[in-house]
Amino acid sequence: MAVSATYYDGQSAKTREVTVSADGTSVNFSGSETLPTRWSIAGLHAIDPPAPDQPYRLTHDETPGARLVLRDAAFIAALLARNPQLKGGYTKRDISHLLGWTIGGLAVFAALGYLAIYVIPGPIAAMLPQSWRDRTGTEMEHAMSMGITRCSTTDGDRAIGRLLANLAEGTPDMPPVSVHVYEIPIINAFALNGGHIIVTRKLLETADKPEELAGVLAHEIGHVAHKHPETQMVRLAGMQVLTSLFSGTNGGNMSSNMVFMAALLQQTRSTEAEADAYARDMIEKAQIDPEGMKSFFEKLLKIEKEHASDSKSLHVLGDLLSTHPGTEDRIKEIEPLPAGVTPKPALSDEDWKALKKICG
Repeated sequence: MAVSATYYDGQSAKTREVTVSADGTSVNFSGSETLPTRWSIAGLHAIDPPAPDQPYRLTHDETPGARLVLRDAAFIAALLARNPQLKGGYTKRDISHLLGWTIGGLAVFAALGYLAIYVIPGPIAAMLPQSWRDRTGTEMEHAMSMGITRCSTTDGDRAIGRLLANLAEGTPDMPPVSVHVYEIPIINAFALNGGHIIVTRKLLETADKPEELAGVLAHEIGHVAHKHPETQMVRLAGMQVLTSLFSGTNGGNMSSNMVFMAALLQQTRSTEAEADAYARDMIEKAQIDPEGMKSFFEKLLKIEKEHASDSKSLHVLGDLLSTHPGTEDRIKEIEPLPAGVTPKPALSDEDWKALKKICG
């Protein structure tokens, strides 16, 4: 069947009368001012959905500006019967393309997420300059301590310095750290960027001997040595960027965002285990009795079991146990000093008394 139609070449406003026919694979047309043209069915698109007594306009992928206007109802009906995708709406091909793009997009997002969470953060954290670590660590400590009293006395601060010096015995490459005690009523300690370590008043009160505190500090120094805080910050920043790209939102200033910092302090179980291993090694090299580290964990385990059925442990322990390996497993990993090694005190009695009084 050949019918008359109107053709616009997309280059000019001139109307050209053509004769159109169709077969199973193409629509073919020509006219006195139009060379024989073949439009494949696969590349055809309807400009508007077909409507009774209305012209039916087609275009083609190869010439997107061109228009072929059909008016013969029988020809249009036959063309649509053979090629229902030209009726408009979603066809199986459209749906398959949409699913393909959706699955592809999700795969790309998943790949980017995997890189942002597991692959990139560590290497990036290792390359960050010390000046950036120091600045962001100071900003984070300031933001977290707003409205909270920092505990400080001359003798107490001196005792902290001596405890760190004793821990560094045997670990000459220990990273530089600063340890501050704050009036926070939960048992917790955590490391921030740049070697800033926070110890809570409640944790210091819970420790009965300096060897217990030495184990806690050695663990936090392990986080600093492995750059876990910076790695976590890079990880969360990458996740924030991905979220922003897909949602169009902005997370704001990360270093002063308390929600961000709460997530930052939630180290993974693997990083906690890594810090534990560093602490055990540091304690042994410093010849400090590991029994102190063990007895402190046993205290935490007792509190954990006493309040397993209520929320009090959350208020007492904070998030100290939330991501750490199981406390019982941590206790089993702690071994005594090698035979023949005499333990050294983590602090003198005088220094320990001064440190216990640092909050007044």
